[in-house]
Amino acid sequence: LKLQFLYFIGEKREKKRGKKRREETQYTMTRWGIISTGKIANDFALAIAKAGGVLEAVASRSEENAERFAKQHGFKRHYNSYEQIYADSNIDIIYIATPHSHHFECVMQALENSKNVLCEKPLCPTMWQTEKCVAKAREKNVFLMEGVWTRFFPTVREAKKVAENDLGKLVSVWSSFGFNAGNGPQTGRIFEKELAGGALLDVGVYPLNWVVMLLGEPVKVQATGTLASTGVDDFVAATLTFSCGAVAQIQAATTCTLTNDTHVTGKNGIIHVPTPSHCPDTLTTKLVPQGSNDPLLLGAVKTTTTRPLDPPHCGLAPGYNFIGSQGFVHEVLAVQSALEKGLKECAEAPLDETLIVAKVSQEIRKQIGVTYSWDQ
Repeated sequence: LKLQFLYFIGEKREKKRGKKRREETQYTMTRWGIISTGKIANDFALAIAKAGGVLEAVASRSEENAERFAKQHGFKRHYNSYEQIYADSNIDIIYIATPHSHHFECVMQALENSKNVLCEKPLCPTMWQTEKCVAKAREKNVFLMEGVWTRFFPTVREAKKVAENDLGKLVSVWSSFGFNAGNGPQTGRIFEKELAGGALLDVGVYPLNWVVMLLGEPVKVQATGTLASTGVDDFVAATLTFSCGAVAQIQAATTCTLTNDTHVTGKNGIIHVPTPSHCPDTLTTKLVPQGSNDPLLLGAVKTTTTRPLDPPHCGLAPGYNFIGSQGFVHEVLAVQSALEKGLKECAEAPLDETLIVAKVSQEIRKQIGVTYSWDQ
């Protein structure tokens, strides 16, 4: 009887502990709000659901779009104004997926309402806007991050680790991202100046993030490029020089498909991240064995590492609008983890590096002659 009694008491305690764990899990489940109902918002909503986040509310300036999107993804509520989602006390973080031109206004209003914010890249079109957003987040003591999903892919994390621990002194980084937006008239968001279009802000931020993530802030930027008839850049090439002696080169285009890969070279070897290196699942390293004399890396140890996406990386995954979008889940998980720990930034995407990318982007635009109405 005594043993039965002890077993009964132990069972009750275990049930109580299990209930407490479930309550804690429910409490820490991140409640997401999304502003905008476009293609990237669709892909991100799928990632939230996959990462175990809560689809709390979506906002659009179109009641019809908000309702449709909410039903499609299973959001609890939908709003026909952004102001309503800023005021929703049941939301832990807002993901902003509007066109680039609207990022600054949306981010600042969300921060003013003491909301945690994840904004799709670029955080803002200009340096001064980016600085104001970062300053406001720090003033309000809330979370802010620029949504550069590349930084969170397991392959990219692995490449950064190898670069820091195995390559020795870094000598160069090469990275490109370009696609053919079509041979017809240059129209649409990518080419519209008032929507902050252009190759640099649309896809050039990915090569730039590779470079800044590995080398930090450059001491010199030299850029050239061509402009579309609308006044935005359609091809950009830039060389960045660093105080450590390393040199980086980036390219971005909306008129042609580039190699879309990334090469990192150090004294002890090479990392190659093949296309598409903005959302990769594979990397190859060639490392010189310690103490060997192999100037051409002919006897280097070659290792190929694959971190498959789910579903595996092969064009568009079902239900998504962009190649590799199933990898958004890594970004969502990192943000949720940071929020649960009470952090105000993500270690993989620190705000200081967001500021560097914004500064370099503005310098490149200045050199190639691209201006926006928000420039000061």
